[in-house]
Amino acid sequence: MMTMTATAPARPTPIILDCDPGHDDAIALVMAHRSKAIDLLGVTVTCGNAELDKCVSNTLRILEFIGAGDVPVAAGCYRPLARPLVLGTADGPSGLEGSPYLPMATKTLEPMHAVDFIAKTLREQDEPLRIVATGPLCNIGLFVLKYPELLPKIKDVTWMGGVFYRKSEIITPTEFNAFCDPEALKIVLDSGIKLTMVGLDVTMQVLVEEPQYAEFRKIDTELGRVVNDWLLFYEKLHRNSMGVGGALHDPLALALIIDPTLVRTRPAHIGVDLAGTYAFGATVADFWKERGLPDNADICTEVDSDRFFELLYSLLRD
Repeated sequence: MMTMTATAPARPTPIILDCDPGHDDAIALVMAHRSKAIDLLGVTVTCGNAELDKCVSNTLRILEFIGAGDVPVAAGCYRPLARPLVLGTADGPSGLEGSPYLPMATKTLEPMHAVDFIAKTLREQDEPLRIVATGPLCNIGLFVLKYPELLPKIKDVTWMGGVFYRKSEIITPTEFNAFCDPEALKIVLDSGIKLTMVGLDVTMQVLVEEPQYAEFRKIDTELGRVVNDWLLFYEKLHRNSMGVGGALHDPLALALIIDPTLVRTRPAHIGVDLAGTYAFGATVADFWKERGLPDNADICTEVDSDRFFELLYSLLRD
């Protein structure tokens, strides 16, 4: 058990959240809106867990439901940069099954593509901005190609993706967000952006099992019940294919903006397999500088799962 101590930020950290809701993305959206440590400047949406139009609809409905209708939302890439879209399977056909009672949104989209919204938002900031990406990196990769002059305006990207040691939900050793758009991942890795990879090595340690469900059931509010229903549907794939409860991949990535001491990281040069017959989309770490290449990412290697869940419960209770 890690005993690292969190230091509260002096003021809320402004972020853009790039996502593909998705049950765990939905919980990350809830956390970003409810945390006093975060100033959510906008949400950009990509394909991944479902087709883009479904992910956009899910985003608008979630934000309206949680009282975040004033947060700008911009739609981005409807497919990966260099290949057809392969959908995720954990969240059902709509990307957010198990929540039919969410209202249809009256909120409208920003009148620009997600990468243009990111560029506009970066230009408006006095200081470099942080981005949290919880889906395939289609939007971020396209941004790098279209606006290379704005890369210094990105302080860092925290990305839920990759796997280095643990069993994957696709083909070991791959992870879905990397598998879905590996070309975009390579573009981001090669861009010089400071990147933290919150992969399955740590997210498969933040599992919702019966002790966690017991705590969620105690949060007897409309939001608490919705989150519990999301989790009950979301765990079906995990339980059937891996024998474990749902892993809170995306909420952990978002939580690191609130409390970076939840994890320990290790720097490495990361490559991504674009051509492998058996390891397509695999993220490969050179920890020992065998290739003589500079580090291009920090990989999360350990997580304090108990403190993560306490953070999540507290945000849902408040």
